[in-house]
Amino acid sequence: MKRIISGLTSTAKLTLGNYLGAIKHLLDAQEDKDIEIYMFLADLHAITLPIFPETLKNNIEEQLKTYLACGIDPKKVKLFKQSEIKGHADFFYFLTTISNEGQLKRMTQFKDKSLKNKNKTEQVPLGLLVYPILMAADILIYNADAVIVGADQKQHLELTRDLAQRLNKKFNLNFNIPEPMIPKTGAKIMALKTPTKKMSKSDSDVNETIFLLDSPEIIRNKIKTCLTDSENKVYYEPESKPGISNLLVIYSLIKNITIEEAENLLKDLNYASFKNEVAEAIVNLLTPIQERYKNLNKLDIKVALEYNREVIQETANDSLLKLKKGFGIK
Repeated sequence: MKRIISGLTSTAKLTLGNYLGAIKHLLDAQEDKDIEIYMFLADLHAITLPIFPETLKNNIEEQLKTYLACGIDPKKVKLFKQSEIKGHADFFYFLTTISNEGQLKRMTQFKDKSLKNKNKTEQVPLGLLVYPILMAADILIYNADAVIVGADQKQHLELTRDLAQRLNKKFNLNFNIPEPMIPKTGAKIMALKTPTKKMSKSDSDVNETIFLLDSPEIIRNKIKTCLTDSENKVYYEPESKPGISNLLVIYSLIKNITIEEAENLLKDLNYASFKNEVAEAIVNLLTPIQERYKNLNKLDIKVALEYNREVIQETANDSLLKLKKGFGIK
C-alpha cells in the first residue's frame, strides 16, 4: 500500500482553503484501498510562535471535530494528535544533528515570519527556525511515500527529502524519500480581499478568509465584499483578474468541474450575480458539515483518536528504533 501523510497546524479555525487544498483530497483518498493515510493535528507545531494555552486547547478540539464533520473516517484514516504519539520529539532531535543552520535560514517561511515577528519581539523564537525539522520528523517517523502539501510547503518537503537521503547514506538506512502530492488545481486558495496572497487561517483580517464554521450570512457578506475588478466580465486570468480567478477556482473545486467548465457556466453573469453563485456554492458545501459538527462531542473525539492509536504508536516506535540503531544508540 502507498502510505501518505497530511497534517494541519492547530493555530486557528480551519478554512475553506484547508478543505479544498487538503481535506477534500483526503476524503477521496480514504476510499482508495491501495492507499494508507496518516492524518494528524500538529499541536506541537502550534507552539512555534506564542499562543495562549486555552486558545490552543480550544483549537485542537474544534479542529478534530471539524475533521470528523468533514467526513474523515477513523476506520479508513489513521487520525491522531501529534503530541500524543511518543517519538516525534525524539526523532526531531536526531534530525537536528544532521541539519545545518544555513539551509534552515534560507526557508522562505522563516524569512517572512521572522521579519514580521521582529516588530513584536526582540528575538525570533528558535522554534520558528527548526520548525521544518519537526515537520521532517513527522513524515519520516511514519516512513511516508508521499505528503499532501500546499505549494508553499514544497520547500519544507525538499528539506525532508534531503534529510532522508542523508540518513540513508550516512547510516545505511532505508527511509522512503517522500514525494509531494500537490493538487494541480486548488493547492493554493487565495485571500478574498487580497487575492495575491494565500488564504490563511491565521490572517489578522477575518474578512480575507472563509472559515468552515462561518454562518451562511457571514459567508455571503465576505464573498459580496471580496476584491474583483472593474471589467465586469467573468473569465480566468490570474495575473490581471486575481479576484475573479480565485472565485472561479473555488467554484470549480466545489462543483468538481474544470475551470473552463466553470467559466462557461458563469461567463454571462455580472459580478454581483457571479458572487452570489459562488457564495451559494460555498454555503451548500458547508451547511451539512456544520450540522454534523454540532452533533459531535468530546466522546466522539476520544473514540476517533483511540481507534488506531496502537497501530500508529507501533509504526512510530519501529521507525525510531531503526533510527537509533543507525546512530549506534540501542
